[in-house]
Amino acid sequence: MRKATMKDIAAKANVSVATVSYVLNRVQGQSIPPKTQALIREIAEELHYVPNLAARSLGSRRTGLIGLLVYGLPAEPFWKQQSQSSFIRSLERLLTAGGYHVLLMTIGPGPGLLDIVALRKLDAVLVIDVPEDAFYPVSRHFVEGVPLITIDSFIEDRLFHQIAYDYGAVLKEALGDAGEDLCLITESFHNGELNRYIADSSGLPASRIYRIGSSEELDHLLENAPGGPAVVINEFLASRIAAAGVFSPLMAIPTGDCPELLGPNVRVYPFQGSKAQEACRLLEILLHHPEQLGDNNRHCIR
Repeated sequence: MRKATMKDIAAKANVSVATVSYVLNRVQGQSIPPKTQALIREIAEELHYVPNLAARSLGSRRTGLIGLLVYGLPAEPFWKQQSQSSFIRSLERLLTAGGYHVLLMTIGPGPGLLDIVALRKLDAVLVIDVPEDAFYPVSRHFVEGVPLITIDSFIEDRLFHQIAYDYGAVLKEALGDAGEDLCLITESFHNGELNRYIADSSGLPASRIYRIGSSEELDHLLENAPGGPAVVINEFLASRIAAAGVFSPLMAIPTGDCPELLGPNVRVYPFQGSKAQEACRLLEILLHHPEQLGDNNRHCIR
């Protein structure tokens, strides 16, 4: 099957090849109506158009490559894997629709392949759930001028933009409905500052907070469960806990866009916004309109 070209897209959109090139290569300073831009991208996707990244790089000094680095250990619990996979799938679709290509890589403690990734001349980098002490060894692999955004990671550095859910707001609502003697059960993030933020936002004593980082820890909790009401962060974790039937009432805060996993007996407190959409919005601003950035570098999604 013949590969689609810009000429094919231009003919179907009834515009010039130059206009198609401007839109797909994100050339600034062109007065192309938003509807025309959307039509060109829609046709490009319909025709499965694959841009020549080398040509794009020469023309705009950008490659269209976005690095997505996921911090992980060899044996992550299934609820973390599922939640992250759902987010990555949503993010990849949005980035592809925006004309980008995603380079996905899992990173962890010890030597990795970041030097090889850095050679790919990425336009931007997004890092998911990275520990504080691992962040700077990661960031130094990328040259100045390449935006680096953290997701589910709080770093005490105002140079970097950070995206996470607004756990404080949703916990206030969920815990307010739970009554007394409740406990909080949450997945354990690799980013310690995010773990602390969640715990502090709950207002609960440490003895009523259970941070679950493995199947063994979950089994231990279920075998020794105090019972009573519980709020669970992560619907995949909540699904397993609901099946055990040891907490009642059970409330869940979904983090993986799959609240339908939970039955009618679980009260759900969803976030209204999307981390994937916020990441794409912020990426566009950093790459094309940095003058629009405000002083706030933490973007909490409610």
